[in-house]
Amino acid sequence: MRQERLPLLVTGATGFIGAHLVRSLLAAGVGPDRLRLLVRDPARAVRLGLPEGALCPGSLEDPASLRAAAQGVGAVIHLAGALAVLHREEFARTNVQGTENLVRAVAGASPGARFVHVSSLAAAGPSKDGTGTTSPPDACRPCSEYGRSKLAAEAALLRAAGGLSWIVFRPPLVYGPGDAATRLLFRQALGPVALVPPTPRPLSLIHVRDLVHALRLGLDSDVHGVFVPVEGRDRMDTHAIVLAIAAACARRARVLRVPLVLARGAAALWQQVARWRGRASFFNLDKMREVSAEGWVADACAARRLLGFEPQVACAEGFREVAVAEGWRAPA
Repeated sequence: MRQERLPLLVTGATGFIGAHLVRSLLAAGVGPDRLRLLVRDPARAVRLGLPEGALCPGSLEDPASLRAAAQGVGAVIHLAGALAVLHREEFARTNVQGTENLVRAVAGASPGARFVHVSSLAAAGPSKDGTGTTSPPDACRPCSEYGRSKLAAEAALLRAAGGLSWIVFRPPLVYGPGDAATRLLFRQALGPVALVPPTPRPLSLIHVRDLVHALRLGLDSDVHGVFVPVEGRDRMDTHAIVLAIAAACARRARVLRVPLVLARGAAALWQQVARWRGRASFFNLDKMREVSAEGWVADACAARRLLGFEPQVACAEGFREVAVAEGWRAPA
């Protein structure tokens, strides 16, 4: 680990990617005493298996807690953020202002630290071939509110970084066991019918273990001031992913092509239901803007060239792992 005698601050440690990252670090010999895990609810974090001695109570909305957590750290991996919200103002508060609060706290408390920021391919905008996915924020064209908030968070990093050494990762769809969005994909593929767009759209995706590996390479690298999209071993499309998930569960998907106008109508209705229930859903109009885009393909060459990153998990292997872990397929 870069500056290994200094603490590493991780935000979002109770989330899907964050939990995998923390387990990877602990397995590699990074002791709990060298980790600072920013969490809102320490009791919940302990129940999830995070080491109690590494927990730092706080939030991205509380600058005082951020300054305390960032004091004297050698590096930061920033994973915390909002993926689905009831109102778009929540994206601005968490993804944008929260990131700026964190960057300012780190720049003030540990000005020589390494800052690894996990953004999203949605910040760069749609692409059928990876073009533009390494572009700086002022050249990106996101199509969703979520993407615009992640792009604004990148701009906040640039604005507040000061003397920090930083790198921005833009992962595509991240999948793996224990993830709510992955479970939703599997449920869609295994339903009575699997609804897909009329025309296949190309997709990059990456298994969470490969993403964690890329983040750790970025943490140890001296590469500074770059935007790095990443993708897994396989590239798919919106139809192929459904068929591959079903095959991983030893099932056959019944694919039904649905006009996007009908899908958007269903998303609008479900969004209203989610607001009535007070619980954000991944199936909403903002996600439909991304589903309707021409494609979500990452420039895989950038991570290979800058970091020597080579993904290891093939989709067939990764989907089988999820199928077994979630009970859709018996262990071999």
